[in-house]
Amino acid sequence: MKKGILISHSEYSSTNEKVAGFGIKYQKIDSPFEPLNGLLYAKKSFKLDMEAVERVTVRATALGIFNIFLNGKNIGEDENGYADEYKPGWTDYRMRVYEYEYDVTDLCEKENLFVGEVSNGWWSGRINYGIYGVRPVAFAGEIEIQYKNGKTEIVASDDSWDVSICGPILRADIWDGEYYDSTIPKPYLNPEAHTWQKAYKYEYEGQILKKVGPSVRVRPHLTRSPISAVKHKGTVENGKELGKINVLSKTVGLGCEATMLKAGEALIMDMGQDMVGRPEIEIRTEKGAKVQIHVAEMLNDSGDKSRGNDGPEGSIYVANYRSALARAYYIASGGGIEKYHSTHTFFGFRYVEIRCDKDLEILSVKGQVICSEFEETGTFVCDHSEVNKLYSNVVWGMRGNYLSIPTDCPQRDERLGWTGDTQIFCGAASYLGNIQPFMHKWLYDMSDTQIGFDGAYGDFAPLVMPWVGNAAWGDAGLVVPHRIWLMYNDKEIVERQYDSMEWYMKYLSQYGLEGPRTTYGDWLNYDVTDNRYIAVSYYAYDAYLMAKFSRILGKEDGAEHYEKLREDIVKFWTDRYVKDGELTVNTQTGYLLALAFDLVSGETREKFIKDLEKKIVDNNYTLSTGFVGTGVLAQTLEKVGLSHIAYSLLLQTADPSWLYSVKQGATTIWERWNSYTLKTGFGDVSMNSFNHYSYGAVAEWLYSGVCGILPDENAPGFSHFFLAPSPDMRETLPEGQKKINSAKATYKSQSGLIESGWNNVDGKYEYSFSIPEGTSATVKLIANDKILVNGVEFTAEELGGKKCEKCGKIVFELGAGKYEIKVI
Repeated sequence: MKKGILISHSEYSSTNEKVAGFGIKYQKIDSPFEPLNGLLYAKKSFKLDMEAVERVTVRATALGIFNIFLNGKNIGEDENGYADEYKPGWTDYRMRVYEYEYDVTDLCEKENLFVGEVSNGWWSGRINYGIYGVRPVAFAGEIEIQYKNGKTEIVASDDSWDVSICGPILRADIWDGEYYDSTIPKPYLNPEAHTWQKAYKYEYEGQILKKVGPSVRVRPHLTRSPISAVKHKGTVENGKELGKINVLSKTVGLGCEATMLKAGEALIMDMGQDMVGRPEIEIRTEKGAKVQIHVAEMLNDSGDKSRGNDGPEGSIYVANYRSALARAYYIASGGGIEKYHSTHTFFGFRYVEIRCDKDLEILSVKGQVICSEFEETGTFVCDHSEVNKLYSNVVWGMRGNYLSIPTDCPQRDERLGWTGDTQIFCGAASYLGNIQPFMHKWLYDMSDTQIGFDGAYGDFAPLVMPWVGNAAWGDAGLVVPHRIWLMYNDKEIVERQYDSMEWYMKYLSQYGLEGPRTTYGDWLNYDVTDNRYIAVSYYAYDAYLMAKFSRILGKEDGAEHYEKLREDIVKFWTDRYVKDGELTVNTQTGYLLALAFDLVSGETREKFIKDLEKKIVDNNYTLSTGFVGTGVLAQTLEKVGLSHIAYSLLLQTADPSWLYSVKQGATTIWERWNSYTLKTGFGDVSMNSFNHYSYGAVAEWLYSGVCGILPDENAPGFSHFFLAPSPDMRETLPEGQKKINSAKATYKSQSGLIESGWNNVDGKYEYSFSIPEGTSATVKLIANDKILVNGVEFTAEELGGKKCEKCGKIVFELGAGKYEIKVI
């Protein structure tokens, strides 16, 4: 922003909750969602001699979510009518807010009206938890006019601009929803219908900076239509306390939602997928009719309170949203077909329920998927349908929770950037999509959390409460930059974050060798791992990463310092936790961290590997890990030669397991392994998200283990990489399991498209690889000695490789090309 300043409306200087809802903090899920007075609008008229104009650029930002309009047109819309959503995104407002810039030359006329529209958003909505008190929303904008003669003029927001609290959006909140009255004129189309006054300058202590990271946008190719629709009215008895809905009709298939809905009736539509975004409705009704749109992730299954039901069987289940109202109201203008979707909130939902106080014709309902823009770079498929469903659930979980920041969940009264969740999932995410720009932005948020907390990283970023410095959460400040460097050869992120990471290490040093704080431990574990053990283990890993970062940047003194620190921590860890060759913290997570972070070696390491295997087998091939252990579980088993155990865990269907939730009907990854069970119903509503991506970390192993696409620490960015697939070669199978006999993954790396697949053909393994131009790969395959490469027989030596007697693999190099390899 060159000249524009933040401006607001004088009424925002009060604490009146009726002004756009700021100051409203806690409410119950059944609280009424009443209209308020509207949103903040700021406007400025300007004239142009279009023949003299070369280019017109608009820049804008807000404290709150904003949209901007020029001559009635939504600035930034593409040819399909989609624009950037929820601008300017979520940041640590103590430090920064981002401006958006658009070329609006084609929208300009001789007489022009520029309008900004602002709602509470992340700035002052309920999602900020009231930590900063009541904060009025504000808007800043400027129009830069470049003339053909080289001169420049800037029309910038100041106290000469007009402001009003008005418009059809009478209330908007990220948690609660939106109230839209279409009988009220839009200020950017009919400003004369509203009362305006001069703006006042809003004093903001942070910085307005150029936008960093991807925009949030609708992803049109993911838009969904209902797969079924149930019309109902009232309830009937079914032998349970809450009864069941009285079903009037049920339709399925494309267009199933099209119906006439009488006053008092309701229509519940199943979109077939838990998603994040918003319903878009197309309706016809009389003027003033009040259309209610409610969303949910699940339906009540029985009307039985003992199963956690909060309503009649077949009705929408909303208890797990806690206090988030998550709804929209639309007041119809009447007289024809009307289309509506919210623009200042988003929802996590699978089911949509529509009601109206007047007769209503529903023409169509769509589920628009909204998230931060990122290219989806990976695919995975195998011959096991439930594993494929699991993979789909992971993908949808990422789509739903990568929205401006990486959130823990997208639906309830939370939606925070929990840092533990982020670091646990970032390995999988880096295969599923190009997360480099997204994480560049979020790592600024992460660094901002340190301000005021002596360098401690926040437990979530952006920070909304003073919760900082916890093991496996704060360490995301190091784990994520390492992943971005490794997958994208991004030295810049290491350089940019180095001082921030050193500050964190300085913060940790005050605790001696004990490591970070221990609030969360192995969150949601089935077998409790000592929290301090996790902290010390992560501290050792932090020191390892800092030594690596120092060497990447040529900081040899720093590398030596952190290598020595790691040695000291590992000795401390060994003295405290290893007695007579036994790990005293003998949980699955205990062994996993020791092996994942290379805290042991030699005979002790081999013993721990055997102990970990026994621990899992004795637990009937089920995991007992929480967030921390699950995040490294399958990858570590692969690393230490226990891929057969990883397969047995992957294909386990008992609770807890990845496929357990699939069998319970999951379409995304759940917060708990048993968030819902067919046997007992719904889990504890205090913390029971049905879209919570952390346990989807297993997808990293589907790429790096099952299909063996592995980055090379000595050649980040996949200029050289490993192809080391581990087929399902189990000789002993847990009861009820079958082997996976084929799998294939593709990954669009920074260096080109990589493909790796394998098939078990009558006990013989066939592999297919694609290595992009300008790259090479080290191939590791389980084989005796001879293989067929594109039909030609070779030994490992003839390929310039060797046979590893310990692991039974042949190792050789391949250059760019496509390869079909058969083990003889």
